[in-house]
Amino acid sequence: MVPSRAGRVRAQKMSAATDLPVLQSLATPRRVSRREMARVLLSALAASTAAPLISATHPIHKHLSNGALLDSADARLTAEDSKPLFLSRQQFAALDILSEAIVPGSRTAQSASFIDLLLSVDTLNAQEKILASLSAFESNSQTSFHAEIASLSATQLNDLLTSLSAPDSADHQHFAHLRDWISGAYYSSEIGMRELGWTPDRVFPSFPSCRHPEGHS
Repeated sequence: MVPSRAGRVRAQKMSAATDLPVLQSLATPRRVSRREMARVLLSALAASTAAPLISATHPIHKHLSNGALLDSADARLTAEDSKPLFLSRQQFAALDILSEAIVPGSRTAQSASFIDLLLSVDTLNAQEKILASLSAFESNSQTSFHAEIASLSATQLNDLLTSLSAPDSADHQHFAHLRDWISGAYYSSEIGMRELGWTPDRVFPSFPSCRHPEGHS
């Protein structure tokens, strides 16, 4: 039996209605700003639900309430060509490599650029401490492999991190200091928070734990 014209029209409408949710599901999630992410983190800190990720003594913590600075970070991180503001190019390259090795995904989150921006307005003491930590990494790299960090192979870089992250390492404090900056920068970014399961329309009573134990801790 041949369907009537009215029947064919109803079938077409049903087909269109069925296809619509598929198109809607492909919508790109909205981008969340650093300012918004900072607000989420600070609220979680106040409720003591984000303690495993960032504490009140974390070196990045004081910057999270500076909305103007965070807005400028968003603008700078989306710029096509942005030279380091504080670090030298060699120091920045080393920080970028170490960030990605310690917390995978940091390069995509532009953690090194974010840290560099924060350091450019930080205190002299904070600046000197992170420079001392980067210098300790470079010194160990030269001593162990006769090469700067940017020239290390993946195996050499892993060996360097394993050595410096050991509790009995003379430079363990430098590793811990740098790791805190890197983890703070990563988990205050949208990509870091989304990795933990956070979305703009979903609120956790507490945050899931970090999925990057790595063995370098």
